[in-house]
Amino acid sequence: MLDDATTETADATPAAEAAPSRATKSSGTRRGGKTGGRASSGRASSSRSRSGSSASRSSSSSSSAASVSGTLAGALRELVSTIEDEVTAITALSGQVDEHVEALNGLRAEATRRLLHLDDLRAAAEDVNLSAFLDTTIQPQLPQAEEEFPERIYGG
Repeated sequence: MLDDATTETADATPAAEAAPSRATKSSGTRRGGKTGGRASSGRASSSRSRSGSSASRSSSSSSSAASVSGTLAGALRELVSTIEDEVTAITALSGQVDEHVEALNGLRAEATRRLLHLDDLRAAAEDVNLSAFLDTTIQPQLPQAEEEFPERIYGG
C-alpha cells in the first residue's frame, strides 16, 4: 500500500484527484473527510493561489501598462527612425539633383557656345542666299521635356 508521503504527492497530481478511491490514509478516512487534515491544507493552498492570482493580476496590469508604454516607446523609436531614413533619402536625392543640374548647366553652356559660334558665322555671311539659308537652319530646337518645380521643394 501507499504511505502518507506517497499519498500526499499522488494527491497533488490531477490523476490522483480524478481517482478518489486510491487516496485513503492509513487511518481509513477518505480524502476531504473531517479527520483527513489534507482538506484544510488544500483549502489553504487554494486561498493562497487566489491571493496569488490577485497579486498576479495587479502585477499583470502594471506589466501590461509597462508593455503598452514599452510598445509606445518602441513605436515612437520606429517612427523617428523612419523619419531619419526618409530625410537621409531626400538628402541623397537632393545631391543627385545637384549633380544632374550641374550636368544640365554644362550642356546648356555647350549649346550656348555653339549657338554663339553659329551667330558669328551668320554675321560673316555676305551672300543673301547663304544668309537666308543660315536664318532658317540656325533655329535651335528647344528641349521638349517640361521642367517641373514642385512647390514643396522650391517654396512656391
